[in-house]
Amino acid sequence: MSLLAPLGLLGLLAVAVLIFIYIIKPNYQQKIVSSTYIWKRSLKYRKKRVPVSRLRNILIFLCQMLVLASFAMLLARPVIPYVAETPKNEKVIILDASAGMRVSTGGETRFERAVREIRRQAESILSQDDMILSVIVADSDAHYLVSRQTRDGLAAVGMALDSLVSPELKCSYGTADMEGAATLAQDILKKNSETEVILYTATEYIDKGNFTVVNVADESDWNAAILYVKPTLEESNCYSFTVGAGCYGQSRSMTVYCELTGINGGVGTLKVSKTEYFTEAESERELLFTTDDFGGVPVTSYASMLVYLDENDSFDGDNTYDVYGGQKHTVRIQYASSQTNNFFSGVLRSLRQAQRGSWNIELKTTNKAAAATEGFDIYIFEGAMPDVLPTDGVVMLVNPDKAPEGSGLRFGDRVNINSDSTLASGQASPITANMNPDRITVAEYREVLSADGYDELMYYNGNPVILAKDEENAHVVVLSLNLKMSSLGVVLDFPIMMYNIFNHYIPVTLTGNAYGVGETVTVNGRGSDLTVSGGGNEAQSFATLPGTLTPTVPGGYTVTQKNLRGEYVVDQFFVHIPNSESNITKRVDELPRMYAEKTQVDGDRDLLVWFAGAALVLLAAEWLLHAKENSV
Repeated sequence: MSLLAPLGLLGLLAVAVLIFIYIIKPNYQQKIVSSTYIWKRSLKYRKKRVPVSRLRNILIFLCQMLVLASFAMLLARPVIPYVAETPKNEKVIILDASAGMRVSTGGETRFERAVREIRRQAESILSQDDMILSVIVADSDAHYLVSRQTRDGLAAVGMALDSLVSPELKCSYGTADMEGAATLAQDILKKNSETEVILYTATEYIDKGNFTVVNVADESDWNAAILYVKPTLEESNCYSFTVGAGCYGQSRSMTVYCELTGINGGVGTLKVSKTEYFTEAESERELLFTTDDFGGVPVTSYASMLVYLDENDSFDGDNTYDVYGGQKHTVRIQYASSQTNNFFSGVLRSLRQAQRGSWNIELKTTNKAAAATEGFDIYIFEGAMPDVLPTDGVVMLVNPDKAPEGSGLRFGDRVNINSDSTLASGQASPITANMNPDRITVAEYREVLSADGYDELMYYNGNPVILAKDEENAHVVVLSLNLKMSSLGVVLDFPIMMYNIFNHYIPVTLTGNAYGVGETVTVNGRGSDLTVSGGGNEAQSFATLPGTLTPTVPGGYTVTQKNLRGEYVVDQFFVHIPNSESNITKRVDELPRMYAEKTQVDGDRDLLVWFAGAALVLLAAEWLLHAKENSV
């Protein structure tokens, strides 16, 4: 037994008061009588009753004391603690909000069907007084729609469910975060291990674990999908296209159409198609489109390509697929030298070949007199320097004879040293990544007296020989050594450095041209003012690069940026439904596991009634004893 209000025991002081009253109570009363004869006769009679009277008085005292003690216990609120099993009065409903729930039959999507069933279930559950209901939406990031609502919250639950389908369908285009939904449900299981977790989905799970699964798929559901398109630039410098298509829920023939726009710089559109038969056993097929399929027209470039299916299936969100990246942006490189060498010529040709899948590199070799100082992405000046440093593009100053105006450089004399002398590392930089200064010997360099804003990347005997400036309006690399009197031009470090310079200052904007909903897209820029638009959202600007975004809506997206020449250029990428969601008949091995220790309910059995009853019985006993005494 325990007491909820221990201070109530102060009521036991009444017992002490009672005892004190009995102590000070007089045992006799002094009275004057006219005769002692009757008194003596009554005294003789009373002596026979003394034992019974004394016992009655003791019993009356005990009754009074116990009554006061009972009242004190009532004030202290006595209870007996007990532990019982958790009641089975709580349910958690998880709603699958993946793209596969957008499949529609009879004008109603699976998602709408599930919401309708959940609403009916909620009304049934919360019509009972002691029931508790939570609803979790498993979209790309699982979250509570309502949490632990009781009967009083039925109206709020109904409004929350209605908001999922009106005024627009709040079902994602990506995969369902079932792990996150299971974690949220597990949090409730930790409070009540008897909670039933109900999952409304259209996916078939082989091992359902401790979920109750309600499948809302319709038997007539089927889906035709373009899963992927892979452009390949062949050795012949012509494109071929591998198209992945799928048909789920039916066995049938399907025709895949391809429309190429802007072939080889033209303005027309070329449309071709191929037909394949799909079965339940072979629901996914690959189709290859080559030059032969395009009527013998070699596709060396294209503006865009639309691949689509003309099918009346249950879900049209994956029936089309846009392909971008067929037109490469041009990178203009000027190599101006007072005495052309094969070091730069060879590595620039190699760079152009290696980057042909990403860039159209134009090379121009010239001398100082004909060298331009604007209109190029990369300027390489060797020996004879320009009078004024170009203000656009990346500028390389190699074996400089003077400091161009605006460069922030000041050079000293040429220094001749032992030809076996090697360089030493300076400040870490992407430009010198993977370079080994111990392999680079130098016999002559020009002393750098000052270099405002430059990072010193490599030294000889404390004197910088490779420097770089990377500011918003100035991208300059300085090699103050003579390549003809250094091993740099013939060792692996020279092409490594040139590739590093190219990739650092002219990074690819996108690592791909197609992404699934929910995938992270990394964007990079070679200039400034980069924005991404598409997906029905406002254009997103990036202050720092590289940057990332996670598209939530399928469709085409546009990346706009200003390049190093100050021109605005555009790249595009396509966001598609995840392939796993296109397969609307898929079977998944198991659902996430939920673990929770068995919970118990701690309770208190109230003893007030018992002590109140005891007090009443004792009061009645005391009254009877007094009545008996008075009747004698």
